[in-house]
Amino acid sequence: MWLTKKFNQCLNSNLSFDDKDFDTQLRHNVINLTVMLAISGLLFGLLNNSLRGDYLGALVNIIAITTLLVTVSFLRYSKDSFEKIMNILTIEFIIFFNLLLAISDPSSLKHIWLVTFPALIFFYKGTAQWLNWVGIFIATLFLTKVQPFYAIHYSYAEIIYLSVVILTMTVIIYFYKNRIDLGNSLIVEQKEELESLTKELEDKVNAKTKELKELNQSLAQKVEEKAKELIQKDALILAQSRQAAMGEMISMIAHQWRQPLSTITLQISNIKINSMLGKQSVEETNDALEHISSTIIYLSETIDDFQSFFKPNKQQELKNICELVERGTNFAKPRLSVANIELLYTCNKQIQIMTYPNEFAQVIISIINNAIDVLLERHIEKPTIRVSIVLNSDTVEITIGDNAGGIDMQDSTKIFEPYFSTKGKNGTGLGLYMSKRIIESELGGQLKVANNHEGAEFSLMIPLTKEAVTS
Repeated sequence: MWLTKKFNQCLNSNLSFDDKDFDTQLRHNVINLTVMLAISGLLFGLLNNSLRGDYLGALVNIIAITTLLVTVSFLRYSKDSFEKIMNILTIEFIIFFNLLLAISDPSSLKHIWLVTFPALIFFYKGTAQWLNWVGIFIATLFLTKVQPFYAIHYSYAEIIYLSVVILTMTVIIYFYKNRIDLGNSLIVEQKEELESLTKELEDKVNAKTKELKELNQSLAQKVEEKAKELIQKDALILAQSRQAAMGEMISMIAHQWRQPLSTITLQISNIKINSMLGKQSVEETNDALEHISSTIIYLSETIDDFQSFFKPNKQQELKNICELVERGTNFAKPRLSVANIELLYTCNKQIQIMTYPNEFAQVIISIINNAIDVLLERHIEKPTIRVSIVLNSDTVEITIGDNAGGIDMQDSTKIFEPYFSTKGKNGTGLGLYMSKRIIESELGGQLKVANNHEGAEFSLMIPLTKEAVTS
């Protein structure tokens, strides 16, 4: 791993390249690889010349190795001087090859492979100059042969052979150069196309992001507006529900007070008649007044009960479920009595739950009043309302049913919606809506309705908490 890293650093001239410098990096790689192979060949020649005692050849090998190493090392320090260094390196190749040609004999053609390296250098120097350099290189081979100062062992045929090898390698390299240029051109074209597509995609993404952001802002504003509308609607429904409940309470107060007020009126009339006839004794008058006083106290207590009912509970309280249900039914007893409706109520277990007592009683009253209304509307011969309490494993269930024949199927899905009423102008459509909200939103229970063989049956399921006590 370490050796591979060092080798790659050597090929890259110990420089860092990015994607834009791919061509320059490739040229560095080829030049460094060429110099490595050239030095390897020179080392082989140095060893061979040393074994044969050819010290002149060995000296030329050492000078060539040293010169190439020094020249190629300059590539590490400047990318901008690449062309100049390549010109120097090319000249060095030409000079050293001609020196090797001059001091060697034709039987030692081991240096011929060096001819390929100048061609590689010319190729990677640039197309405009490499033909001139190849021509100069071949010309120097013939000039070395014809010079009169030093005898060259190579014949003209061998020089021509070397030139043909150089030209052959040049043609091959030129062919592959065109292929590489074509490939690089295609890569650059595809890269530019990809960058263009990427830019176009980024623009589309930015536009969609901006559009989505504006849509989210608009949606957030609409949600906020709708939330405000719902809050206002709930406040209006609550106010109307309280008004409707107040109207029902006033009606119940009238039923509660009618009989006691009649009794008081009768007592007062008796006192006046007996007083006019002179038959009223002090004891009878006192008894009548005592009876009137107790009746007035009863009326006062009734007002207190209704007054406390209209005060919403701020905190849940631990209350007996049977007493809560009885409290609700007691409020409805005057109407039940006037309408001659039988109330059947059973509570076999003492169960205490955490609840809001007044709100819970309001639910019981609302459901019973609805049952009374439908029984009267349908003129049931023996009207009956049944109230029962059943303890389950994790809930307590209160069922309130009547024998009025049940709810129409088309109304069963809308019965808990606000302002929906089957009573026409006489109904507000808020009683059952508020009852469901109280049971499900405030008490965490469930309020359902279904038809049985006699009529409609409402089921209130209140969850038992750890504070719940049964006995």
